Amino acid sequence: MPVYYCTPADIRDNVAGTDSGSGTCAALTDEQLTEAIGRASSKVSAYAGTTFEPDASTSAVTVPDLVSTITVQLATFYATLTYRKGKDLSAFDPVYLGYLDATQMLKDIATGMIQVGPPDPGAATSSPGHVVQTIPSIFTYQDSGTVPTGRGGIAAAGAPGTSLRDGWF
Repeated sequence: MPVYYCTPADIRDNVAGTDSGSGTCAALTDEQLTEAIGRASSKVSAYAGTTFEPDASTSAVTVPDLVSTITVQLATFYATLTYRKGKDLSAFDPVYLGYLDATQMLKDIATGMIQVGPPDPGAATSSPGHVVQTIPSIFTYQDSGTVPTGRGGIAAAGAPGTSLRDGWF
């Protein structure tokens, strides 16, 4: 039995807008929407490299929020194609834009740029960050009213130990 990462109600909510989804895939039957959800869930599982199954303590599937969001976007796209009977979607159609966003996130999941589930709060980071703070080359010390102190730092112009004779001003 396939695992579904969202429900037909999620798709209907996604396309509801201000008119409760009239003229959209929300008009499809639950069976048709469930078929689109199955396709989307299978695709997400393939990219994530895992199937989110029910855990031992409950019969419900615990799905990370990101997985559910991606599945809703993909399933909405597949359901819209069914509803429109293969007619083209505009490049600016919200359903198509959601599909493009979801597929990009799937690619990022597959390459490891995005983690599907959040790490454990107590777990050590696998690659700590590296902060580099630089002054962009478009700004000079004169722009900020500071001068190098010669001791590895900067000071306000005219501060003790700084001299306007240094050629900075």
